[in-house]
Amino acid sequence: MNFRDLVMVFSSLASMAAGVFLPQLAAPLVAMPRLILIFMLFMSFLAVGVEELRQETRTMAVPLCLLTFYRLVLLPILCLAVFRLIMPQFALGAFLLAASPVGVMAAVFSLMLRANTALILVANIATSLLLPLSLPAMLSLTDSALRLLGLTPLSLPPHLELGHMGLSLAVTILLPFAAAHLTRTYWNKLRRTLLRQQFPLLTVAIAVSNISIFSNYGDVLLKSPSFIFQALGASCLLCVLMTLAALPITRHMTRQTRLAFLISFGVINNVLLMIVCMEFFSATEALMAAAYLVPLYILLFYYRLYSREPAQT
Repeated sequence: MNFRDLVMVFSSLASMAAGVFLPQLAAPLVAMPRLILIFMLFMSFLAVGVEELRQETRTMAVPLCLLTFYRLVLLPILCLAVFRLIMPQFALGAFLLAASPVGVMAAVFSLMLRANTALILVANIATSLLLPLSLPAMLSLTDSALRLLGLTPLSLPPHLELGHMGLSLAVTILLPFAAAHLTRTYWNKLRRTLLRQQFPLLTVAIAVSNISIFSNYGDVLLKSPSFIFQALGASCLLCVLMTLAALPITRHMTRQTRLAFLISFGVINNVLLMIVCMEFFSATEALMAAAYLVPLYILLFYYRLYSREPAQT
């Protein structure tokens, strides 16, 4: 475990606690979660441009398609089924989080562990750009399939408009994608500077975002601490489930690709889904998404240990 690992984990956990116990710190930060999310997406899109995206897509078409299909289609169905049996209250939240794109921090983790960072970067862009279409489609198709089979449908809010949700996601994702493309095209010196400072910039951004996010739920968490423990337990279970789901399909892959899949399954963009949940779903889903920050950073310890294991044949 190196110094960067400790800085990332400590700053994340400390900022969550600050948001809960010192909500006055977040008063000027009301709009920060969405703005910081846009900044984090902008930073991830800076690393790979449109031309590189096309080239990398052709080079690693098979693993990219597999990773995208597993992450956006199969994984949410698996997690929904398991949570309906074990923790039905959090089943919809598990479905939403499992259907989220590869997280921005996945590339940072990958660089630390020397995984296939190119695959993670392309998967991050591909799953993010597909999300405005894939998430509403998965919600609609899964709910319809459950009804058709005579099973309990998804607990979707009655006022939910999937088209509105898709549009909100499209604006949040396409805006930083366009800004990153313009930066790569016209301000390459600025791009190089930002990428060199990626780790401290993202660490500060995440800390500020955590304070703002958790301050919104400070009263709820302090009045009903059992609920946060339930949400945290659900998020940890989801993290374990998604991590285990990656193991069987990566057995015969190279070490770098296996690590890339493992990181991409566990490191999700829960902040994006938390904002979606705050806007379109209930506090249960939003709190589960916020609580996922805890197992997300603890995953780094597991990835360190896993990366030291002898290569599998």
